[in-house]
Amino acid sequence: MTKLAFSSFEIHGFRAFEHLKLEKLGRVNLFTGKNNVGKTSLLEALWVYANQGAPSVLWSLLEGRDEGGPLSESRMVVDEDTENQIASVRYLFNGRKQLKAGMQKMEFGLTESINQHVVIRFTMAESVVDEQGIRRITEVQKTNDEIDTIPAVLIQSGKNSNLIRLERLFVRNIRDQYLVQMERPCVFLPASGLTITDIGKYWDNITLSSLENDVLDTMKIIEPDIERINLIGTQKLSRLRERIPIVKVNSFDSPIPLRSLGEGMNRMLGIALAMVNSKGGVLLVDEIESGLHYSVLPEMWRFIFQAAQRLNVQVFATTHSWDCITGFQQSAVESDQDGMLIRLVNKKGKIVPTFFDEKDLSIATREQIEVR
Repeated sequence: MTKLAFSSFEIHGFRAFEHLKLEKLGRVNLFTGKNNVGKTSLLEALWVYANQGAPSVLWSLLEGRDEGGPLSESRMVVDEDTENQIASVRYLFNGRKQLKAGMQKMEFGLTESINQHVVIRFTMAESVVDEQGIRRITEVQKTNDEIDTIPAVLIQSGKNSNLIRLERLFVRNIRDQYLVQMERPCVFLPASGLTITDIGKYWDNITLSSLENDVLDTMKIIEPDIERINLIGTQKLSRLRERIPIVKVNSFDSPIPLRSLGEGMNRMLGIALAMVNSKGGVLLVDEIESGLHYSVLPEMWRFIFQAAQRLNVQVFATTHSWDCITGFQQSAVESDQDGMLIRLVNKKGKIVPTFFDEKDLSIATREQIEVR
């Protein structure tokens, strides 16, 4: 069996997690638990680690939860925005406490590979001119009134280290300069679904390849009469050219917009595109059942288990749905791939995981034991 990207995972100091250790993970993993227990945050932590703490990902975490503050993306950041920036970044650290240089840090990584952890620390820096006459920032070990300090984040991934002015997280064209060479692809599908831009990008990645058939077969779980799928351009009043998915259904003479068949079709397209674009890597799906009728969930999970094995993808998803859990359990039993359900519970402020493998989950679903 192909080695998993994450055989285990550990988090320190991120969002709801003071410390969380997941000692055993499977090929397909489903996270459950009550609201505000950290299911989405766990997916975010995996995303941060897979992208080695990339500033663009850190910003996406803030933006996705409306935590980016009142700053405008269309202008450069000015001095008076500093307090807003610090207030926004606090959301990423456990406890959302007031940030103090060197005191708060987040750490992510495989339990067995401490040297490959990603560590993100809030700190203070100063601007200096080096021997080559180039202005740089360096971390300030001890602040005093004689030093003009700059809020910054230190991102360490293995032996690599980047000290970045905090304000650079809030300016798109600057933060995107900090590109990382990912070891494997990692796709994050939020509960709200893929954007039109992402749909176009992921479709272009697989067009005219055999992976198109995987997408089409997945769409047929909901609508068996679909014959073809494609993207076409549309001109909106904003004059921004976008492409929307259309499908050819054998009961219609001409192609129709995918959304005309219901929101479930759009969700299934997102799952299929995200899966095939995760080939050889990791797929993260928040509220995987969103927009889908309970009757299609068993077939959806069969596709995921089969595709995960064939495409060598490790899957992490969240759910609140008992029907989704039942479909997951049925597919896990049918598949020779490891399926793991992990329930997160808040015990006196500490998030604690409980693990259910295929055997445990079979008993839980048969006896109607609460695992959501």
